Amino acid sequence: MANTACHYLYQALFITGFLMYSIASYAQGDSTIQNLQQMPFKYISVINNKVDKYSKQVSSKTQKTLEKLSRWENKIQGLLEKVSPETALKLFGGSQPTFGSILAEIKKGESTLISYQSSYNKYRDDASTMLNYLAEQSKHLDDAFVKKARTTQSKLRQLSKDEDEREALEQFIRERKKELITQSLQHIGRSKYLKKINKEAYYYAETIKNYKEVLSNPKKAEVLVKGILNKIPAFEKFMKKNSILSSLFRMSEDNQLQDIPGLQTRSFVQALIQDRVAAGGADAQQIIQQNISQAKSEMDKIKNKITELGGGSSDMDMPGFKPNSQKAKSFKQRIEVGANFQFGKSTHYFPTTADIGFSIGYKLNDRSITGVGLSYKMGMGNPRQIRISNQGASVRSFIDWKLKKQFFISGGWEMNYLAGLAVNEVVPRQKDRNKWQHSALIGISKKIGIKSKWFKENKLQLLYDFLSSHHVPVSQALQFRIGYTM
Repeated sequence: MANTACHYLYQALFITGFLMYSIASYAQGDSTIQNLQQMPFKYISVINNKVDKYSKQVSSKTQKTLEKLSRWENKIQGLLEKVSPETALKLFGGSQPTFGSILAEIKKGESTLISYQSSYNKYRDDASTMLNYLAEQSKHLDDAFVKKARTTQSKLRQLSKDEDEREALEQFIRERKKELITQSLQHIGRSKYLKKINKEAYYYAETIKNYKEVLSNPKKAEVLVKGILNKIPAFEKFMKKNSILSSLFRMSEDNQLQDIPGLQTRSFVQALIQDRVAAGGADAQQIIQQNISQAKSEMDKIKNKITELGGGSSDMDMPGFKPNSQKAKSFKQRIEVGANFQFGKSTHYFPTTADIGFSIGYKLNDRSITGVGLSYKMGMGNPRQIRISNQGASVRSFIDWKLKKQFFISGGWEMNYLAGLAVNEVVPRQKDRNKWQHSALIGISKKIGIKSKWFKENKLQLLYDFLSSHHVPVSQALQFRIGYTM
């Protein structure tokens, strides 16, 4: 009887466990389907648009860069043919690849550059892996969504191939630039064409780097989709198994790096060095340090000689070149939108006023910005009686130049339309003429970084108006403004 009771008990426990497992599996599968069906259709459109924009930007920038490099390369060839024909033949003769020949091949779609393996890009890896996962779950998704996802998959694969070719081109530009500088410098000196090639090659690399950063910056829809997928356990396993990063470093199921046969670990190398140093005796450590110091000193001397000959780095940058990081950014990234406020006390002719201004600035370089703006002058009455009224507007221009740290020298020219003069006959015969008054401003500004959803900087300005004494009526010379930049 006891054995029979135990037998039935085991059966009951087994059936209960099986049912609980089945219910849990069904619930998990149902949850997975629900999560997948929450995918916003906009997600695919966002990736599509970003890839298309990036490819177009890179293609346009590459062609424009090669056109400039080819033009300046031809100028160098002409100079070398006059002073050193053998050097010209060495650089441009035979089947030697040049900027011009590579440009012609790219226009024909027949680039002969050997493709490099492009560097790892986390954004492309994550996007490709997520799309691969969604393709496998096509039975749970809308047909239109799946179709567009597969189109985007194809674009990402093509982008990876294009990146291999582009990085090969970037490597060729670096090597060709170095070759032109080292071979031509002793014959034509620090030619302006060599400097232009050096600058253009530098800004090309920096611009592409900026394009990559923009591409890798996730949009709201991408963050939403990644959050949805991260709730699915099967997706996490899929990422660990199929992402490029996992395949490169052999990540285990618990996200740990597995040992790769034949690869020396850091601890192994450190132990080997310590054993060799210990075998050298008590003074071995001191001798090694002295040798390292001497080697470093010699390397510094060689580096200085290279700089004197026209190379400031391993890429042989021309001396005296101060990069302007703004040149590597798009027009939109160099635009700065701002708002500012200024208050004026009441006078015999005007009530208390508030100037509300908006501006659009363009970053010329890392130290200066110039732009234009508009302002509306609103009357607020007086302390005894608040009364909103129209007191005029102004058209502004400005320039800020960085002095030190957060301090800037600011200047501007403004034209102020004073609507209040139309009803206050300050000087009856000159009333109409004085409704427009000019201001020449100069002063100091301080920018303070702030953490806000809409604004990134607070701007405090103290300005002096050199034309205030010419205004009718005479206006306040010192002006204090509070501004914000987006």
